[in-house]
Amino acid sequence: MIIKTRFFGDVELDESKVITFKDGIPGFFDLKKFLLMTDEDEKSPFCWLQSIEETNTVFTLFDIYSIMPDYSPIVSEEMLKDIGEFKEEDILIYTVASIPKNLKEISINLKAPIIINMHNNMAKQIILENQDYEIRTYIYDKLKNKGD
Repeated sequence: MIIKTRFFGDVELDESKVITFKDGIPGFFDLKKFLLMTDEDEKSPFCWLQSIEETNTVFTLFDIYSIMPDYSPIVSEEMLKDIGEFKEEDILIYTVASIPKNLKEISINLKAPIIINMHNNMAKQIILENQDYEIRTYIYDKLKNKGD
């Protein structure tokens, strides 16, 4: 089956790679099925979470550990019950990125990471209880310095 994507054009849908959010994503509760899209030619910390139910809905995700290896969200077992059993190596954690026209204002949401269980392709966006992280964290300078 071919699906249309916002940034990658028509893509062959591999059902085994569909990521499911049991209850949707906050603000997008009706959308439950997504593909994690990457640009395989680049070693970018960015990727895209493309809805397979709504072509125009795509989230830019950021690999937080590429610039903040000490990021350690406090997440209870109860919060993760919807993604099933997992081992630590099965988990991917991304933050949602906002990329405005002025790239110096690029930000990520550390307060609500997306957690993906790659063992069963179940995912959930968690709103963290700890106050250490903010909804809007600007990362332009960190990205720029990483390239130096």
